[in-house]
Amino acid sequence: MAKGKNSASKRKRRSRRKHVKIDAKSIAEALTDEIIEALGIGYLDLNDKEKREIAIAVVEELTSSISYKPSKSALLTRISRLRIRLAPLISEKLLELRKELSEDMLDYVVNYGGPVAAANVRRLYNEAKRSGREDLIGVLRSVWETYGRPLPVKCPNCGFSARITPEELKEAIDFESLLEMFIDIATLDDVKRLEENQAIIYDPEEGLKTRRGPLERIQYVIPLSKSELDTIIHKIEEKYRPKPKIVVEIEKIEKVAKALKEEAKKVEEKRKREIRPTLDMFLRGEEK
Repeated sequence: MAKGKNSASKRKRRSRRKHVKIDAKSIAEALTDEIIEALGIGYLDLNDKEKREIAIAVVEELTSSISYKPSKSALLTRISRLRIRLAPLISEKLLELRKELSEDMLDYVVNYGGPVAAANVRRLYNEAKRSGREDLIGVLRSVWETYGRPLPVKCPNCGFSARITPEELKEAIDFESLLEMFIDIATLDDVKRLEENQAIIYDPEEGLKTRRGPLERIQYVIPLSKSELDTIIHKIEEKYRPKPKIVVEIEKIEKVAKALKEEAKKVEEKRKREIRPTLDMFLRGEEK
């Protein structure tokens, strides 16, 4: 009978424990300075409000999945152990609380913010430029490649694989050279598609091409001005226009002349190799 009472008592205690309401705000406010120290961010020169807001956010995060009030030592130990995992949360709060970050804060967010830094890359880039921290811009590029949505082409100005204007894209991919290659292989069907779309497609794997249905993978649409379009179409059509007989004959003569020149060069090189003096020849000359 006593055993039954004890078991029931234990179940009641566990039941009561499951429904304990944790006041994260009160815990955080009572331990603010110790939480900031456990996080290792005392050097960030936070004001009292910022410390309190960060402490509350951290305690709410750590107690959201438990149903009992942790002891002070257990909470601080866990915060200290998870300080790197909590860095994105702290970074988010810093960005929320400050319109402009101090240099130490900027350094912290860029180096430890991870996905939060990637989500705020434009702001952090501008702040790093303002502070003259070129070293952090390099770290930001790496963060963007890891946590952001990098695109195949890097902006020639900022070096990030992000959104890019048509002008920046043309500069980054050496548009003029690619355009010459496109014109060499383009057909009259491509002319029709260029006229329809008033744009050309850049595919990082295939170069420039005309649009044929929905875009595949990551491809860039490059709008063409009227003068660009007219020039490209004229050059493509020029390829398919019959040439006058005199031009054809001249091209044939030039082709033959080029072939004869190359052949003569080969003969001359062979002759030089055959008459090159050898050690044998030198010794025979000495004997004479």
